[in-house]
Amino acid sequence: MDYVIGCDVGSQGTKVILVSLDGEVLCEVSEGYAIDYPHPLWAEQPVERWINAFGVAIRQLLAESGVKAQDIRGLSLATQVDGVIPIDAEGRALHPAIIWMDRRAGAQCESVRRSVGIEQVFQWTGLNLDAYHVAPKIRWLAEHHPDVYERARYFLLPGSYMAYYLTGEIAVDYSNASSTLLLDVHTRTWSTVMGNAFDIDMTRMAPLGAAAQPLGPIRQEIAEQLGLSPKTLVMIGCGDEHAACLGAGITQPGLVADIAGTAEPVCAASQEIAFDTTHLVETHCHADPDLWLLENPGFVSGGNYRWLREQFADGHTYAMLDTEAAAVPPGAEGLTFLPSLMGAMAPTWNEAARGTFAGFTLAHTRGHFVRALLEGSAYAVRDITTQMQASGLDLRELRVVGGGAKSRLWNQMKADVSGLPVSVPEVTETTALGAALLALVGTGAYVSLSEASDDIVHIRERIDPDVSVQPAYQEAYARYRQTYFALLPVFEETAGRSD
Repeated sequence: MDYVIGCDVGSQGTKVILVSLDGEVLCEVSEGYAIDYPHPLWAEQPVERWINAFGVAIRQLLAESGVKAQDIRGLSLATQVDGVIPIDAEGRALHPAIIWMDRRAGAQCESVRRSVGIEQVFQWTGLNLDAYHVAPKIRWLAEHHPDVYERARYFLLPGSYMAYYLTGEIAVDYSNASSTLLLDVHTRTWSTVMGNAFDIDMTRMAPLGAAAQPLGPIRQEIAEQLGLSPKTLVMIGCGDEHAACLGAGITQPGLVADIAGTAEPVCAASQEIAFDTTHLVETHCHADPDLWLLENPGFVSGGNYRWLREQFADGHTYAMLDTEAAAVPPGAEGLTFLPSLMGAMAPTWNEAARGTFAGFTLAHTRGHFVRALLEGSAYAVRDITTQMQASGLDLRELRVVGGGAKSRLWNQMKADVSGLPVSVPEVTETTALGAALLALVGTGAYVSLSEASDDIVHIRERIDPDVSVQPAYQEAYARYRQTYFALLPVFEETAGRSD
């Protein structure tokens, strides 16, 4: 029997899964790694962490499954988006990856705001002019490390770097490229206008291609290191939230993917290109070339929960903390959390915003803080789904995937707060599954991504909103928004950006 491997190279670890040609997941392995935070709002990872974790995971996957290397027909990547790695002409990384959550390049965005304007940028690219994206990070490198900029032959995204490591070939798919601020989202081509706006040499961006398009076989020396066959075909791959949508079955209208990982992208498929006039929701290319993806690329979410556990609940599992939170009533008895520890992506995009617990008293316990943190993410999801509906999308179901989907309490909160039924797929780690779907299509096992997704994705559980708690959540949600907007002047002044 033949197989493919789907690889999720994420922010806090790499997951690889083995999938048969009929879509059955047979084995999965994960390997974690750290994020470096050299300064506030900076976030970096040396590429060696990805490579080392990838190698450990692949070798363990082969050992545990017992599958022969020659039976692996294809491999595809789904990787964290919005990072950048400059490489020289020999392919050496010249700087640690500046990853998606890094917001250091605010000044570079401000310069383009003054010269071009945020509305024009949004109409060209479908994106907000935000340091979250790749172009300002490249400009920051040019201004702060001109030697690195000059030596760089390519500025690669994480997925392009990992695919290059495997094959020696350079490419980037449309979904990853559409989150750079350098792609004309209407034509799906690199934008000379945006390159000029950021003063970036666009010949240093990777050639564009479809996510399921074969890039090439694994290089002989890398295949030997990994225990794979050099005949195994590698696809170009796509962004992690784009693959997660494939693995969640978000290939038809009415479905929303809530990808509860380190960050929490919220995404809906559209057959037509569309733009949110408030800019809360961006317009990206879907991994499926026949679709568009309307999405908020994700506020930090699971990363917040991990931070709370590490700082204040040493030795506790997430399940134990969920139990404490479940004992607290909806609304956390007036305690409100803003999930803005690395800037805000909801209810507005604002890199000056900071994480906040508001309204706590001596009567509040750790369980209150946990519940407030989980509810804060649910409120941000509601911000986004409400705006999708206001933009004309008819939403009927929220599909929760990623590590956060394991929390029954959190899933129920999201149903109660959003008013949408929540569905949980059988396979919740849908990013790696989505990557495997790319490999299945790229090797010819399926004709299209929508066919593969429809055939392989199945729902395990459906959770309906509890109408009895919705009045409490209406009040708590209003308090969350009031708190956020009341604190905006404080955030702006603290960041040195007030008028």
